[in-house]
Amino acid sequence: MDIIMLVLFGIGAGYALLSLVFGDWLGFDFHSGDLPYLSPTVIATFLNVFGGIGYMLLNQTDWSMIAVASVSLISALAVSSVVLFAVVLPLHAAQKGMAKSAKAMIGLAAEVVTAIKAPRLGEIVYEQGGTRHSAPAKSAGEPVISQGTSVRIVGEMAGTFVVETW
Repeated sequence: MDIIMLVLFGIGAGYALLSLVFGDWLGFDFHSGDLPYLSPTVIATFLNVFGGIGYMLLNQTDWSMIAVASVSLISALAVSSVVLFAVVLPLHAAQKGMAKSAKAMIGLAAEVVTAIKAPRLGEIVYEQGGTRHSAPAKSAGEPVISQGTSVRIVGEMAGTFVVETW
């Protein structure tokens, strides 16, 4: 049983170490779709914790194998759940809410947070996917657009939004 626990711990720790050192270089495109609990991060965490705690309990206590396996399983499920809810799901949600292409933002409303004085740039904020984003902006024609003014995005040039007042 020691060997099994060490192998499981080694697989989890090895995956984490390889991911840390090589990042996406050795990566493959695995999409768990609507099953984020099947993400490689959660699976590796489960294996790492199950194997590590199981090995420690087998060697440090006089517990039966059933007790060791039960405590290891509960611990691995608990830690994997924390990783799932604290890391994987928030990152998954953030990835879904990534900003659309700048061209897709044309026509949306925004608010000026730093006054736009032609030909200088100002700054706007807009909401997309429940998150507020800021971006540089320039006026489509008006010489000055004051802070707090509601504007509409009418274009994009080299990463800068072109806006006009409503």
